[in-house]
Amino acid sequence: MADNNLGQGLGWEDDAQVQESEFVLLDPGVYDYQVVAFERGRFDGSKQMAACNVAKLTLRCTNGIQTGNVFVNLMLNTKVLWRVSQFFKSCGLIPADAHQGDNFSMALFNQVMGRTGKVKLKHRVWQDKTYNDVDEFMKSEPAPVAPMQTTIPAQQWGGGGF
Repeated sequence: MADNNLGQGLGWEDDAQVQESEFVLLDPGVYDYQVVAFERGRFDGSKQMAACNVAKLTLRCTNGIQTGNVFVNLMLNTKVLWRVSQFFKSCGLIPADAHQGDNFSMALFNQVMGRTGKVKLKHRVWQDKTYNDVDEFMKSEPAPVAPMQTTIPAQQWGGGGF
């Protein structure tokens, strides 16, 4: 059985159907996102960072006007742990008010599919091509709390007026 993620080789005489690129260059700004794909990968290391695991995420982003996929690699390395923390706070897997030094587990990546949050996007230029790039994962907003009643109706305290 062929793996659809790998595509299929074509022969020089094969017929094919016209296809369009799914890439959409989104305007910089704040977008709602949903994690629509997650893949585990490996970074072999460089002069700037030790070898480590990589979480390869596809985020479906929309601002109500534009919608498109944004690809982001989160390195599981202490040098950029702030970025992983920012993502988990954004999608609500760790509390938005978690502080420096609070513990969490990388096993939270098992729960990222379908999670939602907000992200600030910018453009990145590489080899003369412009791409969508995550500038910041924004903290999730706490759930609204119903306002407390601050006055007691007259019938509950037994009096009419003063």
